[in-house]
Amino acid sequence: MNFTVLAQILARDPRKQVRFPEPPVDEALSALRRLEQALGAERLAPAAAGAAPRPEADRADEVSAALGGLATQIWRAAGKTVDPATGQPREEMKRVHRHLEGALDLLQEMGVSMNDWVKQPYDAGLPVKVLSFQPTPGLDRDTVLEAVRPTVIWKDRILQLGEVIVGTPAGSGEQPQ
Repeated sequence: MNFTVLAQILARDPRKQVRFPEPPVDEALSALRRLEQALGAERLAPAAAGAAPRPEADRADEVSAALGGLATQIWRAAGKTVDPATGQPREEMKRVHRHLEGALDLLQEMGVSMNDWVKQPYDAGLPVKVLSFQPTPGLDRDTVLEAVRPTVIWKDRILQLGEVIVGTPAGSGEQPQ
């Protein structure tokens, strides 16, 4: 997969046509540049005389972290274009959303999958970090209410643990006084 294709998709400036949320896209482009630099340095940098080459695991961890960050930023940007009530792209963001969906499809073709676990039952075995448990009326079991970061997986390897807020049934965490 050539990451310059992904860069070209993200580099188009849709802000000329619609208002676009700047921070997630800018952060995604920064993560992409770091990923390209990590990959480019790996290909172009011969072992310097007297310098010990870095272990393969260190480079793999850098690339994994960059890929996880890139996927997260694209996920966040795509989420900003969607109306939370309907789940459909907002009218003024449809063109931008189409490009972000294309970037998510490219990541999926690379073998990167993301899951935010929202509205799914919470289990202690999920690959997530729980930021808080929140008593919520109307729940009969622990359920993921909100995702701050998705879980990012590449070829059965967890690149990034998700971060979620879990709703608990109201009254389950209360102690009688």
